[in-house]
Amino acid sequence: MKQTITSLIFIAFLMIGKLVMASEIHIDIITEGTGDLAETGKTVSVHYEGQLTDGTVFDASKPRGEAFRFTIGAGQVIPGWEQGVTGMKVGETRKLTIPPELAYGSSGAGDVIPPDATLIFTIELLEVTTPAVLGQATPDELLSAQKDGVIVIDIRREEEWQETGIIAGAYPITAFQSNGGLHPEFRNKFFDTVTDPDVPILLYCRSGSRTTSLGNALIDQLGFTNVTHLTDGINGWQAAGQNTVSYQPE
Repeated sequence: MKQTITSLIFIAFLMIGKLVMASEIHIDIITEGTGDLAETGKTVSVHYEGQLTDGTVFDASKPRGEAFRFTIGAGQVIPGWEQGVTGMKVGETRKLTIPPELAYGSSGAGDVIPPDATLIFTIELLEVTTPAVLGQATPDELLSAQKDGVIVIDIRREEEWQETGIIAGAYPITAFQSNGGLHPEFRNKFFDTVTDPDVPILLYCRSGSRTTSLGNALIDQLGFTNVTHLTDGINGWQAAGQNTVSYQPE
């Protein structure tokens, strides 16, 4: 079966055990842009088409009907993309000719991109945004957010709920098993409760450690845009003199 390049294109290029002297990419501006500027730290949304120098198209976003998003400077794409997209403005289309040193080098990528291949990308910049980050909340801020309709989720395990109780109004949905692995029922229960990645959610655990990991994963991997966690968890909640209610199993 022919290997798709879709997931491979956007893995940062690493050369292990040697320093690579990067060549320069060649940039042709096809259409000028007038919108927001793509710069380090910004998340960009683009349509693209990738070709080999013989004209073979190895990947494109429009046939899939979905633009590609990545954060500049986060190491999510090959270096040629980092350099070639930086400085674009929304509405701009560029043609990037990327030497192998800034793409996949002598290794290539599966059976789609051969070794030492120069790659040609046509990239249209659709949107520039500031990436979401995991918010921090105090007990008072959690109470205020609840009044505004935020979904509060207690991601601890059942024995922890039994020991301390839970925050009134919170959804008890275990995220991690005692061995640290993802709970097999978490995904279904979570997405039954949170049906829109833009809905505000607030997570809490015992001390804030587990919710830091889960909250960042929801943002970075699943595209959630409004995730906050109780910084010091239920420990901080109780230390602040806030009450809990008894956990009632379903």
